[in-house]
Amino acid sequence: MRLEITTEQARAVKGLLAEALRDMSHEIAATENPAYRAGLVARRQLLTEVDGAIGALLVGPGPAGDATVPARELAHPGG
Repeated sequence: MRLEITTEQARAVKGLLAEALRDMSHEIAATENPAYRAGLVARRQLLTEVDGAIGALLVGPGPAGDATVPARELAHPGG
């Protein structure tokens, strides 16, 4: 799978991820159900990886004035 988004869109997604990750930390701490907690922890790890990947693209090298985050091949379990 390929994903192409603008730098502005990547920054918006990164902001949403940061907000979701903050909320998840509170929810994980308040959750008493071990199975639900494990699912939240796994999801937080996945979102942290996506956040890191977007962050790396945003600070990566590129021509001045480049308005597009480079396309990247993304692994998708469904194909």
